[in-house]
Amino acid sequence: MWEEQSHSELRWAVVFFAQPGRTFARAKLETDYANFCAMTALTATAPTHAEYTARAPAVPVLARESAQRRLPWGKIAAGSAILALLVTGASIYFYHAAGFATTDDAFLDANVHPVSSRLNGTVTRVLVADNAHVQAGDPLVEIDPADLNLAVQGAEADVAQASANAIQVNAQIVRAHADVDAATARIAQNTAQLNRVQRDFHRMETLVSDQIGAISRQEFDNAQAQFDTAQATQQSLVSERSSAEATLAATEALRAVSQAQIQKAQAVLAAAKLQTDYTLIRAPSAGRIARKNVEVGQRLQPGQPVMAVVSDQIWVVANFKESQLTDLRAGQKVSVKVDAIDGRVFQGVVESFSPGTGAKFSLLPPDNSTGNFTKVVQRVPVKILFTPDSLGGAAPQLVPGLSAFVKVSIRE
Repeated sequence: MWEEQSHSELRWAVVFFAQPGRTFARAKLETDYANFCAMTALTATAPTHAEYTARAPAVPVLARESAQRRLPWGKIAAGSAILALLVTGASIYFYHAAGFATTDDAFLDANVHPVSSRLNGTVTRVLVADNAHVQAGDPLVEIDPADLNLAVQGAEADVAQASANAIQVNAQIVRAHADVDAATARIAQNTAQLNRVQRDFHRMETLVSDQIGAISRQEFDNAQAQFDTAQATQQSLVSERSSAEATLAATEALRAVSQAQIQKAQAVLAAAKLQTDYTLIRAPSAGRIARKNVEVGQRLQPGQPVMAVVSDQIWVVANFKESQLTDLRAGQKVSVKVDAIDGRVFQGVVESFSPGTGAKFSLLPPDNSTGNFTKVVQRVPVKILFTPDSLGGAAPQLVPGLSAFVKVSIRE
């Protein structure tokens, strides 16, 4: 009924708008009317409710769609487990990595002792080969000692002469002491005689002044002459003793000079022997020979290098970035991998830090105040010592200059 009423209304509207002046509205109504007729035809051909029920399948369509859309819970669970393992592994890795400071800017280092000649001479023997291991004090090179042996003999002769002079001076001192003692004895003897003559003179002086005239004037004059002579002798003996004492002092001074001459001659002899000892060039420390450039018959000059000795003690110099120094401390444990020894991990400990960056001690240190500033991350050398039981049999393979990878445990 609704459809018939709507159909009538549309037809009336078409007739109404078919009048002149309503062209646009008429076209629109004709289009709507055509669409309405098409919809009516579709509705007439659609199945009824009864027909739809009769044609319905045994299994509902929604049930089939639900069965087809069931989620793959097994795959989801497996993926979730894998994802959880990956997240856990990543967390463990990053947590573990956060406890270490690492750098591949590291290398092995050791003391390199240069060996050079101390004197001018000709090489007679080379006692070591390239890369040989030596101990401290082992002879390396021998220089012809003939000229120096002559210098030693001359110095020994000078020592002998100085010693003889010292003996002669000592004899003079003994004789001077004897002269002083003899002068002292003569003074004592003359003193006794002087005292006797003096007493006789005073007695005669009393007798001659007496009115009795016990002695003659001649006897008194003789006594006075003897007394004067004794006094003069006493003064002469005292002067002789003073001269003997002066001679003794001068001789003792000569003894000091002779002792100084002996010491000087002995010093010259020691220097000559030392020069002779320098003809045998010895190893300054234990290690291996490197850069040997000396042969028999070569003429050496003082200070001329002939070889180098690389010390047995070796360590690692790791150049850490300045941002990594916050957690680094002396005494922390270190793991070291050396590129030359694959698969081997050595243990060490942080020993000390450089007092300056590598750029500061370079040949041309940067001066940031001279132009435009570009910030560059600086690195600080850190010295790492190997633990004694970590090297084992690999010690001969560890040489200065080898690259290394360093990992410092900063949580310990």
